[in-house]
Amino acid sequence: MTQPRYSVCFVDDDPAELRRFRENLQSEFVIGAGRTLDEAVADLRKNGRERPDLFVLDMYFPDGPFNTEEELSELRAAWDRFQLAQADFTSVRMKLRQTARGGLRLAEEVRLRHRSSSYVFFTRKATLEEGLAAIRQAGALAVIKKPDAPPAEGEGRPLTEAYDAAFRDHAHDIAAQLTAAIRRTSWWRNHRASVCAAAIAFALGYAACLLVRPPRSS
Repeated sequence: MTQPRYSVCFVDDDPAELRRFRENLQSEFVIGAGRTLDEAVADLRKNGRERPDLFVLDMYFPDGPFNTEEELSELRAAWDRFQLAQADFTSVRMKLRQTARGGLRLAEEVRLRHRSSSYVFFTRKATLEEGLAAIRQAGALAVIKKPDAPPAEGEGRPLTEAYDAAFRDHAHDIAAQLTAAIRRTSWWRNHRASVCAAAIAFALGYAACLLVRPPRSS
């Protein structure tokens, strides 16, 4: 018997992205797509599903009226320029041996030498892909971004001073993120024994139930 396809609702302000999503994934999923949440859900219902198994949401979304096609073209061109600049930066970073492998080695040291401790990455240069790998593969609790100095400030005074000011401005938010990470790992550390004990007790109780057979009727 063929397993029914999962259904997803995709919301994006760019019609071209909606088209790409549908064209390339419609053989894998039942899709509802639209520029608003209501449009996407209504589209999914046209395809026979009342609610999706997953919502897929665009992150950079207009906080107001939708952009015109001309504005979207301007945005795409700017993104292309950004990617070229990012490729140039990556080239310099690699030449200077600044890679994520070094940070991952540090994480491995923590795991080997301080097994009961958790860690986060604190970075300015990591890409989205590297951040996801740090969480999924390296086991980091979070990836926290170092504050960037606005370009205009960096040009108007020594760059180190601009970064110092940026850190001061964001210190409260950084502290909040670090505290949240500590609380997450502390909860597990403080409750791990009781959670494990409860799980073992449940497993033993379940096993006992399987072993006990009802008496035979005469």
